Amino acid sequence: MLDEIIKNKFKEIDKLKSSFVVSDFDSISSDRSFYNNLLTRQNSNKNSIIAEIKRRSPSKGILCENLDVSKKAKEYEKGGATCISVLTERDYFNGSNDDLEIVRNSVEVPVLRKDFILDPIQVYESKAINADCILLIVSALKKKLFIELCTLASSLHLDVLVEVHDIYELDFALSQNIKILGINNRNLKNFKVDLNTSIELAKHIKSEDVVIISESGISHKDDVLNLNNAGIFTFLIGEHLIKSSDTEKSIQELINVG
Repeated sequence: MLDEIIKNKFKEIDKLKSSFVVSDFDSISSDRSFYNNLLTRQNSNKNSIIAEIKRRSPSKGILCENLDVSKKAKEYEKGGATCISVLTERDYFNGSNDDLEIVRNSVEVPVLRKDFILDPIQVYESKAINADCILLIVSALKKKLFIELCTLASSLHLDVLVEVHDIYELDFALSQNIKILGINNRNLKNFKVDLNTSIELAKHIKSEDVVIISESGISHKDDVLNLNNAGIFTFLIGEHLIKSSDTEKSIQELINVG
C-alpha cells in the first residue's frame, strides 16, 4: 500500500511542479511552535493529544461521511488538544489543502500537515498553506533526500515530525538530531497495530529534548496509561476522535489519565 501511495504521489508532484510558483518564505516564521508546545507538556509529564482531521482511511474506509472540518477542529481545541494534525492526501484519505487552511483559520493551536512529502516543492507548498509542521516518513525517503527536506523545512521555519517504524529507522533519525519523533504502531505493510512498537523503541531515546509521539491504535485510557509508564506522553489520535460522539469529553478523558 505504501509503495502504491508513493507512486501515485509522484504523479501529483509532477502536476504541482507545473502549477505552483515557489515564493520567498524565508522571512515568514510561524508564531505557533509545534515542538515547543509538546516539549513543555512532556517535560512536565503531562499528556498531549495531537488530534487528527481524517476523513478516510485506506484500511477502514470512510470515517465520517459529512465531516465539518472547522467544527471538529474547534471541538479538538476546546477539548484540550495541544496540536491538530490534518490529512491533506487526496486519493487515499480524501484530504485536501483546503482542510488544513480551514483548520488553521479556526483554531489557535499549531497545525501539522500530514501527507507523503517526497519533494522540496511540497515543503514550499506546506508553508504556503500555513502549516506549522510537516510529516516526513523515513521509510518513504532516501537518506540524502530526507536530509535535504529537513534542512529546507528548517529554513522556512517549519517544524518536522519524523515518523519511524523500527529500530533502524529510529537510529537514523536520532543520528540527524531530530527533535520530534513519531513512532507509528501500524505496520504499513500489513496494517496490523501493536502499541509495543512505541514502548520498545522509546527505550532507545535518551534525550529529554526529543518529543516522543505514539501514533495509531490509541483509543482507551489503558493505552495511554501503558504508554505513560514507558515515558511517552504525546499521542496522535485520529479515528477514535473522528468517530466520537462527544469529542471534547473523549480528549479530556485521555489527557487526564493518571
